[in-house]
Amino acid sequence: MTLKIGLIGCGGISRAHVEGWKIVTDRAEIIALADISEEAAKERAAQIGHPVRTYTDYNDLLQDKEIDAVDILLPHHLHCDAIVAAAEAGKHLMSEKPLCLTLDETVDIAKAVEDSGITMMAAHNQLFFPTVLQAKQMITSGDLGEIYVIHSLDCGARRRPLSLDKSSWGQPIRRPPMTWRADPQKMGGGELIDTGYHPTYRLLFLAGQKPTEVTAMLGTHRLPLQREDTANVLVKFEKGMTGQIFSSWAMRAPGARPTLFNVMGEAGQLWGEIDKLYFQPVGFQSPATVEYPGWDYNRSFAAEIAHFVDAVEGEFEPLHSVAEATETLRVILAAYQSVEEGMIVKL
Repeated sequence: MTLKIGLIGCGGISRAHVEGWKIVTDRAEIIALADISEEAAKERAAQIGHPVRTYTDYNDLLQDKEIDAVDILLPHHLHCDAIVAAAEAGKHLMSEKPLCLTLDETVDIAKAVEDSGITMMAAHNQLFFPTVLQAKQMITSGDLGEIYVIHSLDCGARRRPLSLDKSSWGQPIRRPPMTWRADPQKMGGGELIDTGYHPTYRLLFLAGQKPTEVTAMLGTHRLPLQREDTANVLVKFEKGMTGQIFSSWAMRAPGARPTLFNVMGEAGQLWGEIDKLYFQPVGFQSPATVEYPGWDYNRSFAAEIAHFVDAVEGEFEPLHSVAEATETLRVILAAYQSVEEGMIVKL
């Protein structure tokens, strides 16, 4: 049986998702899409490459009885309503991060998913980096002994080429408008709840323990935002382990090749990039290295989509569903609360 998929939202991230769905065309096929922008819908339909039904209202798409599952790719503030509506319509679903914007909304989502019996997956694509999965296996197998500290990072900064109009040199950089991301009410915050969501769920995944305390410091260095472009968050876990989340739109992560995570334990340390994993036991002068040739960021979307299809077909809960996505949001909201109140927040 080929799953019939509806795409809800045709913005920038949908490009990567469509390419991911193309990898599983023997098992799933996009047959419909919805977006309020006719131009965005046409662009995505052209990328899909075969005729699809188009809707301007996703509620109309959800009434399409041929559709088995939906991929929700909307701005943050629209996630809750769309997830609940899809669940109530009986559609399996995966939804981009963040899950939603408030803990009250997570309760509504959890109830809708449980009552409907559908499969829901939180689209946490960075879980599917081979370095992250290998690190998780090594941690759970006890290769590092007791884990003391985990750093989880996601940073990026772009620099434009030198303008050949020398009158512009030394002038403030003019950046294109950020559309809905420029509105903290629609974003739910700044960089932390957007890009910072990735290193947060990655930290919790690797830690495998319940977070108990959160404290944070935020900064705005380069971007004309009403909220932060850089976040530094400390998390304490129930067994005493600590974690650091560092994310930024203003700077790259440390190192010539940006590090995604660093795990330090009693038997050694483990750190990873997208396509390389390093393991250095205590007393060794250089690390062992595992390489994953050909791996890049875009492959993570294909991997998460294949996992979603597996979960729907196999009728099992995906790697990250409502509970994991809720815990990620809880840490992020606690970080914002920590900054606003100048205190350590207990979870």
